[in-house]
Amino acid sequence: MKKISHSGRSKALLALVALALLVSTGCGFDASDFPWSSFFTAWVNFAIFAGIIIYFGGSHIQRFFANRREDFLRNMKAATEAREEAEARLEEYNAKLEALEKERQSLLDEYHAQGEREKQQIVENAKRQVEKMRDDAEATIAQEVKKAVAMLEAQAVDLAVEMAREKAIERLDAERQKKLFDRYVSQLDESDAA
Repeated sequence: MKKISHSGRSKALLALVALALLVSTGCGFDASDFPWSSFFTAWVNFAIFAGIIIYFGGSHIQRFFANRREDFLRNMKAATEAREEAEARLEEYNAKLEALEKERQSLLDEYHAQGEREKQQIVENAKRQVEKMRDDAEATIAQEVKKAVAMLEAQAVDLAVEMAREKAIERLDAERQKKLFDRYVSQLDESDAA
């Protein structure tokens, strides 16, 4: 904004005073059609009032509006910088949120995969344990069957020997027993001698 110099203000004030004097003398206008004198008087008063304000407060008014303009521009610049900083922070926070969301999803996927692996491992361990228990049960059953068969065979042999002895005793009389005994003893003597 262009500043008005002190001499320029003085000239403007003198021009307004001259105009006011011209108007106040009438200047040959017909006052019956329009109240020209009142009109010009009002304008002259306004011009004098404006000249006084410009003369005494012009520099203050100019300084006020210049300062106000500078404050406005400074505030606009600060607001623009604050907006740009806020937008940068918003982008940064959005990027962080996206990274956190990706990390959260990654962790969830990893936990699900780990859970599936553990589930599979538990199932496999259970299958192995069931298979081992089945094998152990079959081995135990097989051993018990063998024991039972061996015991039954031993009982059958003992029973067969007992039955054969009883039948042999029935068939052999005392004299035959003596002959068999003597033959057995002589076989033992011969085997000792040999």
